[in-house]
Amino acid sequence: MGMAKIIISGMTVGVVVICMSQAAYASAQKGVEAFQRGKYEVALKYLKPAAKDGDAAAMYVLGQMYASGRGIEKDEKLAAGYFMKAAELGNADAQQSLGSALMLGEGIEQDMIEALKWFIISSRGGNKSATEYTAKVGRFLSKDMQREARSKAMEWQKAHTKKTTETN
Repeated sequence: MGMAKIIISGMTVGVVVICMSQAAYASAQKGVEAFQRGKYEVALKYLKPAAKDGDAAAMYVLGQMYASGRGIEKDEKLAAGYFMKAAELGNADAQQSLGSALMLGEGIEQDMIEALKWFIISSRGGNKSATEYTAKVGRFLSKDMQREARSKAMEWQKAHTKKTTETN
């Protein structure tokens, strides 16, 4: 089983609600549930508008659909784009998937330092798979590269925490 399949089969969908309309949240939930039942056409009907409205969970699941080609033509570049948007919004599952895309160079330029950065952030967000990837990827990078990734993760988290605090 390839890495992308492992990521998809081990998927959990977390929902982060920050200044989002109730309609977008409800749409995202319907889309996620349809995806989990294998009703991909229905999932797309709900996920695309929810993602457009800023729902990170909808973006993450759309990324999974594009990465796997489930219910939609496979497009790793679009998948990576959705993972990036959802990761920036704080979705730990998307952060882990973005790290995987960066590690493998799927739809995005391969960058092991950025991959490790996102695995660290995702791990701190509670994603257990990201914790495993952090350890595995770290073994292949120099100490300087590991330090750089940790520093970038810290910078991202500081900026993200500041934004979240300012909006509350």
